[in-house]
Amino acid sequence: MIFIKKILADLMEFVEFFKMKYKYDQRGVLKKYRLKYGLNKKLSEDMWCELFTEKSAYNYCAKFLLIKFWEDNNKISSKINIEGLKKWNELVTNINSSYSKLYDISENDILESEEMKEAFRKNDYDIYTIDDELAVFIIDRLKKYDFKGYNYSILYEIFNKLYKKEKRSGINLQYFYKPANAIEYILSLNKSEEKLG
Repeated sequence: MIFIKKILADLMEFVEFFKMKYKYDQRGVLKKYRLKYGLNKKLSEDMWCELFTEKSAYNYCAKFLLIKFWEDNNKISSKINIEGLKKWNELVTNINSSYSKLYDISENDILESEEMKEAFRKNDYDIYTIDDELAVFIIDRLKKYDFKGYNYSILYEIFNKLYKKEKRSGINLQYFYKPANAIEYILSLNKSEEKLG
């Protein structure tokens, strides 16, 4: 499917941008995580930190996909899809400089659903934030895709290709450190054939 290939390329660009942006950020905290929990300690400190940042980027990809899917299917009000951006452009001058706020509002909206509480529950991977630069980058890429009418299995198909088979230094990111909530939620959709009402 051409649609899936294109969205995969856009999400990979986001992952690379995220990793570059946060390559040396929060190193002190990450060292504490590594020592405190003792998970994957065979890896060098630099590799451990790099993998943590990469998994955080994928977790945000999962969050953006879920929000976009819910907005496109009218399960929450639109903010980061084309319809939502049009509305916000009418309300706020230079909305591009506030895309991170739109993301935050969208995340708060989706958290009102009992179904999404676990997927969006804060965890260690949320040490990094989506600032305006990252928000503009990913929202501008995702807005061209429309998930209206698709079932949840499309998210699993996209994310499985993007993430599950990714290996760095022999480590499958799925088993690195601790589970990431949004990632785990999407990977649990592999048998979901639920149609949206």
